[in-house]
Amino acid sequence: MEYNLLIVLPFYNHLECFSKVAREFSKIKLPVLLINDGSTLENTEGVKKICNDFGFSYIEHKENQGKGGAVLTGLKYAKKNNFTHVLQIDSDGQHDINDIEKFIKASKENLSSIINGSPIYDENAPKSRLIGRKITKFWVWVETRGAKINDTMCGFRIYPLNEISKIIKEIKFKRMGFDIEILVRAAINKINIKNVETNVNYNKGGVSHFRLIRDNIEISFMHFRLCLYAIKKMFF
Repeated sequence: MEYNLLIVLPFYNHLECFSKVAREFSKIKLPVLLINDGSTLENTEGVKKICNDFGFSYIEHKENQGKGGAVLTGLKYAKKNNFTHVLQIDSDGQHDINDIEKFIKASKENLSSIINGSPIYDENAPKSRLIGRKITKFWVWVETRGAKINDTMCGFRIYPLNEISKIIKEIKFKRMGFDIEILVRAAINKINIKNVETNVNYNKGGVSHFRLIRDNIEISFMHFRLCLYAIKKMFF
């Protein structure tokens, strides 16, 4: 099988951060698709210019659909355009772009596996987010019956499109729960997940779109649904 990778960048109102890392993505010499997920006019105009300057493909959602909605658009685009794999990574510089080569190497050695980022956090990581990750890790362990997934909330990973095509159709949560849901469904459906360590940088002054109450409620409801899904797959 010929390996054909597309880099997908979800984008929402963080023009200043993206402008600092856009050149680094252009140096990788791989096709890049940016999904503008309903950003403001100022951010939209700015990011369009950057994409044009660096030759990135561009898709725009007129209304915000959430990070997961943006990634799903990228996955469907990649499948339609005959890519075999998609590398999902944040466009705000939080993830270490230098690790892309390491992720691709792991993907080429494990063509049918999801390559999942296992984050190493810097000192700026919010304690509330780290606690939330530990809680989620427990529920994921329950839902997948102990699958070896180091972290389900890191948005730096590579998907093999053939293997996850069915899962894409099942996704219910398109905001902060997306990264968790797609990995849990993959594990329950016996898709292999390989963890690869990567540094995560919470930049001071960076833009966070995590809404404490709404997103935690959504994630809690998602775990409830995933528990039911796991039980169904176990007995039916």
